[in-house]
Amino acid sequence: MNILNLNARLMELKKHIIKQENTGVIIDGTLKHIIFFSFSDSNSRAYVSKGMDDSFEKSWELAVKNLEKKIQSLNVNPIWLKVDIVTKINEFSLQSFIKYISNIKVNYFREGIVFDRHFKLAFLEQEVNANVFIHEIKNPSMKILAWKNINFYIKNNIGLDLRLDDNIVQSIYTFNTSGAFDDGLRCYALGNKSLDNGRRCVESLDLDFLQFIIQKSSDYLSDQVNENGEFRYGYFPCFNKEIQNYNILRHASTTYSMIEAYEITKSLDLKESINRAIKYLISEGVKLIKTSDDVERAFIVEKSDDDSIKLGANAAALLAFSKYTEVFSDNSYLPMMHQLAEGIVYFQKKDGSFVHVLNFSDLSVREEFRIIYYDGEATFALMRLFAIDENLKWLRTVERAFEYFINKKYWNHNDHWLSYCSYEIFLHRPERKYLEFNLKNAEGILDFCLTRETTYPTLLELLMATHKIIKICKEKDLYPELIADFDQTKLNDAIDHRAKHQLNGFLFPEVAMYFKVPKNILWSFYIRHHSFRVRIDDVEHNLSGYCSYYQNYLSQLKEEQLN
Repeated sequence: MNILNLNARLMELKKHIIKQENTGVIIDGTLKHIIFFSFSDSNSRAYVSKGMDDSFEKSWELAVKNLEKKIQSLNVNPIWLKVDIVTKINEFSLQSFIKYISNIKVNYFREGIVFDRHFKLAFLEQEVNANVFIHEIKNPSMKILAWKNINFYIKNNIGLDLRLDDNIVQSIYTFNTSGAFDDGLRCYALGNKSLDNGRRCVESLDLDFLQFIIQKSSDYLSDQVNENGEFRYGYFPCFNKEIQNYNILRHASTTYSMIEAYEITKSLDLKESINRAIKYLISEGVKLIKTSDDVERAFIVEKSDDDSIKLGANAAALLAFSKYTEVFSDNSYLPMMHQLAEGIVYFQKKDGSFVHVLNFSDLSVREEFRIIYYDGEATFALMRLFAIDENLKWLRTVERAFEYFINKKYWNHNDHWLSYCSYEIFLHRPERKYLEFNLKNAEGILDFCLTRETTYPTLLELLMATHKIIKICKEKDLYPELIADFDQTKLNDAIDHRAKHQLNGFLFPEVAMYFKVPKNILWSFYIRHHSFRVRIDDVEHNLSGYCSYYQNYLSQLKEEQLN
């Protein structure tokens, strides 16, 4: 440990903290200042130390002394260093605390917890969530304290061998903090609201910052591609549990998002990973079958689902190959793309709808319907191929499908794939009905986009497809009355809000450092209410939304400002 370097970093963190208001709290009628330091070498879960005294300076000195002692005893290089100062305390009985947390969405409890009034057993919100201190039970539906996890963490982080349980702990305190983070290069002020607590403040999104996010998250996906082209599928990061199931549909759609990112980053490492992922998709997923009408078709076989053939898998593969063809100007996969498209056509029924899942053995129907995503994916994929080869067969297939979608009012599903497709067909067939479909698909979800607390990344994808179709209409003066009736201000507000809000699902180092193996998840995206799950498709949808936001929204705004 370089003491001089550590001291300089601590001084920078102190400058950020001094700027904060409310740096003291009242405990038993006395003003106290409580400061936490967290540190990690990026390979292991953060360690936390603290200091508490009756003045800020005394508390800081004590916290620094305890930090240095812990770093030396553990012999850990503190690559990441974070400080938190307590700004508010609330007291609960155990029963009232259980009632309080039971009314909060799973993993959305965003406060620290204290089990004694002297702050000996005090834990930051990030420690609480990353070590699963709170557990949800289904019957009856409520949250409880996971004492096994709590006692294990106390032993490993504090060194006390305790046996806390509901009988021993009768009162619980919660607390809020303000903080700052140092990554070894610079300091960042941290958010302290319920949704952005503990991650760096980002006042505005600009092209450089978005390129940084796209670069980092696509690099993460690139690093997940093994030498044989298979992805490391994902993790539940609290205890570094690797997800073993594999889904070739998500393999294909993730590859598609990586190609989108390559358009922006031009990373050679990313390109190499894309090529390996494409080859794996071909070798492990694509199967050729000559059907009864003597047409050779390609289907993507999902081995993990008993050799099923999913409409969505064919669509995701065709999207990946189409994007590859477009971005790399490489037509070598065109014959296979035609076979995959013929496979999609095989799923379509006479009324324009699609069967969703077939059996590979005999192409018999396994499931008429599985999930609404498949319909939009299939039609979008065919339109992307049509943009390359202009084969009217694909367009006619999509037109028949949309007649069905419109008759069945599919805009009520508010599906991002249907937004993508309605935009794409409108480019080639600028008919009123496709514009109306797209606008209705977005209109019913704008308020939801502005208020939903989960990051739910496909919302930004949906909104961006509507933004693009409105832009086309304005440029070509198409259907001005429809555009005028649509609330474009609310659309733009929703786009800006979702783009910023999705950062609450991004694993900045100040967030990743509290999980068991930070390097396995750093710069990826997670789903908080699914046990902080990090899966390739979770990263994929965030990445796709940000790529569209970067290329079709921020770039446009910058161009308008320059003009």
